[in-house]
Amino acid sequence: MTPQDAGDARPPWCDTITVMRAPGKRLAKLIRADGTVLDYDSPYRFNATAVPVCGLLDVLAILKRLRVLPDRCVVRGELLAGTAATNIRRLVYQCTKTGDAPTLCSVPRRWLALDADGIERPECVAASDLEACADIVMETLPRPFQRAACIVQASGSHGIKPGCRLRLWFWCDRLMTTYELMRWLAGTPLDPCVFRPCQPIYTAAPCFGPGRAEHLPARLLELPGEDWLRCPSADELAAPAPKPPVAAENVAAGIDAGAYGRAALIRAADAIVTAGVGKRHDTIIHESRSLARLVRAGVVLERDLIAVVTRAAERAGKADADEIASCIAWGIANPSNAVLPEGRNAA
Repeated sequence: MTPQDAGDARPPWCDTITVMRAPGKRLAKLIRADGTVLDYDSPYRFNATAVPVCGLLDVLAILKRLRVLPDRCVVRGELLAGTAATNIRRLVYQCTKTGDAPTLCSVPRRWLALDADGIERPECVAASDLEACADIVMETLPRPFQRAACIVQASGSHGIKPGCRLRLWFWCDRLMTTYELMRWLAGTPLDPCVFRPCQPIYTAAPCFGPGRAEHLPARLLELPGEDWLRCPSADELAAPAPKPPVAAENVAAGIDAGAYGRAALIRAADAIVTAGVGKRHDTIIHESRSLARLVRAGVVLERDLIAVVTRAAERAGKADADEIASCIAWGIANPSNAVLPEGRNAA
């Protein structure tokens, strides 16, 4: 047990991995005889299972099972309480097009999957040498990764496309949130998409067409090291303090609106920029809805709403552009019904 576990009533190392299954769909790359790589299917519905894990060996056991199951993947998120485990979509927020309810939520995890896609591999290093390829990736990461035990997994394109295309799995010494990981690994060449709660993390070995054989002797490798990845503390990875409210003036620069509309945009930007951690998502939606009623009244242009709210959300520390766009779209589609002050409605 690590110091972070002291006083924790839960069993040490307790966590789960959410396995998603898309019956009849291929969640593995298909490699044809001529070397052409066909991408994954894009299934709409999944069945979900939460599998308990208590360390890196448990993660390895799951990966060994999943590598021969091309209709499955895993996600970092957790099923929302009360959500059915069959025939569901991978949604963290309500779908603005269909109204489908969210099914997954972001939770801190002890297990960690890193996605290295295309990091340069010298000609002297064979793709089949997973340990040497992993060493190349490790050199781009903070030092704690280089000391920790690791599972190396070759992606479907490793050895087909140039570069090191690996997934590295670790077991953290504490629960790590998505935003902590993004802050810790900012500036590295890794793909942060796998930190999102609904992003598929592909685990199956590729399928091979007629006349094409497996080109790697192994796709999973254990690398020895410390039992856990030593992570920075929550304080070290804390989000930076929000920018002062005066910054909202700059966020609203260049907009085409009268005094009333401009003031409303600045107030909305100020609310978003200064929203506390955990409140930014709801604040973006609330302010987008409030401004959307001004768009309908002809007081504010929709393009100005989108520009100002997007800038404010980014300044507040929201790193997911898709999430920001989804929140804004939801607000525009569902404007507030609050009554405008007299004289502010469009003629």
